[in-house]
Amino acid sequence: MEKRVVYIAYLIIAFVIFNFFYGFTDWVASWQMWDWYLIILLLTIVSLLIIKYKQNQRKLAVEQYAKENDRRRIQLSQLLLFEQLDKLNDELFHELLQRFFELQGYEELEVGSNPITCGYDFMMWNQGQKIIVKYFKRVPMIENLYTDPEGLDFALGELVTLKEIREFYGSMKDYDIQADIAIALSTSDFEEEALLFASRNGITLMNGHEFYEALNGLKEEKTTISPSPEVSVS
Repeated sequence: MEKRVVYIAYLIIAFVIFNFFYGFTDWVASWQMWDWYLIILLLTIVSLLIIKYKQNQRKLAVEQYAKENDRRRIQLSQLLLFEQLDKLNDELFHELLQRFFELQGYEELEVGSNPITCGYDFMMWNQGQKIIVKYFKRVPMIENLYTDPEGLDFALGELVTLKEIREFYGSMKDYDIQADIAIALSTSDFEEEALLFASRNGITLMNGHEFYEALNGLKEEKTTISPSPEVSVS
């Protein structure tokens, strides 16, 4: 309110100065009636445009607020689900992923004998194509979840790096493997450079959001991920 009063005061001062030097009031007094109609019409149009602009700004602000809330809700749900997955030991988590891909229609799943040396966790087939899968169990990225102050660069979580995706690509092209398709799954996400490298080299990436959505989709279909209650995700 105080700013508006200041602006009005500035306008009055500017008008007085302009009128003193250019005789603005004498010029206005010479206007005909239709001139006033045009001025009123112009002011009305300008007022309507200003009102419309403010309405659009409010609408955009509401949409942005809704997107932020939705983003925070997704991040929280991912973190909560990861905490459930993190309670599983490596063997149970391995079994969960195996059942996950079986339910997605992949056939003849084979567990990698030594994921560190062979470079993949699963080998499977789909329509005659050999597919290798490597998963990266990482804490989901939570960026500016509760507050977003200016200049704060805060992020919790781990990303899969370009180096790791390069190594996985090397496993895909290995003479003893020669896979047709490579799938890298992360419970978090991937670095920007890793995303670019994967897209250029035909590596399929599944980030945490996509993985959790797929798990929820399987739950909604009332399909059991694992025969053991210990391995199911609730």
